[in-house]
Amino acid sequence: MKKIVVSVLAFCLAAVCVAQEVDSTGSTMNQPVRKPLEYSWEQTEVGEFSQNVPYVYQRNADVMYYHTIWRTIDLREKMNHPLYFPQETKGTWRSLGQVIFDAIDIDHPEKTEAEVLPVYTDEFCTMYTSREGVRASLSETHTIDSIDMETFEVVGQKEIYEKYEAKQILMYRVKEIWFFDKKRSVLEVRILEMEPMIQVEREVGGGGPPMPGQEADEEEVQSVKAWKRLGYIMYAELRPYLVKQEMYNPKNNAQRLSLDDVLTWKREFSSFIYQEQNVYNNRQIDEYIANARDQRIESERITEKIRTFEHDLWEF
Repeated sequence: MKKIVVSVLAFCLAAVCVAQEVDSTGSTMNQPVRKPLEYSWEQTEVGEFSQNVPYVYQRNADVMYYHTIWRTIDLREKMNHPLYFPQETKGTWRSLGQVIFDAIDIDHPEKTEAEVLPVYTDEFCTMYTSREGVRASLSETHTIDSIDMETFEVVGQKEIYEKYEAKQILMYRVKEIWFFDKKRSVLEVRILEMEPMIQVEREVGGGGPPMPGQEADEEEVQSVKAWKRLGYIMYAELRPYLVKQEMYNPKNNAQRLSLDDVLTWKREFSSFIYQEQNVYNNRQIDEYIANARDQRIESERITEKIRTFEHDLWEF
């Protein structure tokens, strides 16, 4: 009888141990016990969006017109704040940048391109960026002086590894194609690729030690903001990750929207065109217009040109 009781207790203990999740350090103290508590009712579909809605099949022969443009989505604009916040993961809520960072998953360099969201080196998405290259583009190494705490003398140098955060993505450059389908008589737009832009700080100034016979440079070291490119992401490969992330809906939070709904179908974001397909090897607007105000006017002109094309196809 005692052997049976001991066997049952051992089996129960083993089942409990197997049921506990263990993190990379072997501890079970930091594991969640349930889904994040955000509602007073049963959470049956949190994070369980269906598959992304596929595009309508498009025949090449039905495309009678298309125009490729490049636009900028600036997350500092108020209308784009739902794509930028929260800056850090809060329960089930993540920003667009955090979704991309989690999909790329640089914390596990042993993963191959097939296991994570691939990043490309060119806007046509033909060449993969290696895992080491992606990791280098999402981090920065600083060299600082190593000081002896007793004598306060510089005894050497050491490198500090700093990883960029998702909240540093303040801008996206998007390549998209507008086309007219003569069979369905509709003008549609589809995003081809996205390029996240990370804002970083660079130190400038400070002329170093003076040359013999010259006065010391009193210029102070200043911190300036610069943009760093992450790489090109094919939008068709990004959509499966976007559809699984719920986004805050400023109009009605009970109406659940995914990031794929907002970017692909509803297009509820503010942006401006900075380049269009042209005969001058796709030169950007700022290459032939210097004034910022006139650049915006040129952006609106390109948008109106596409709208006018569709409008002129109809007879009233």
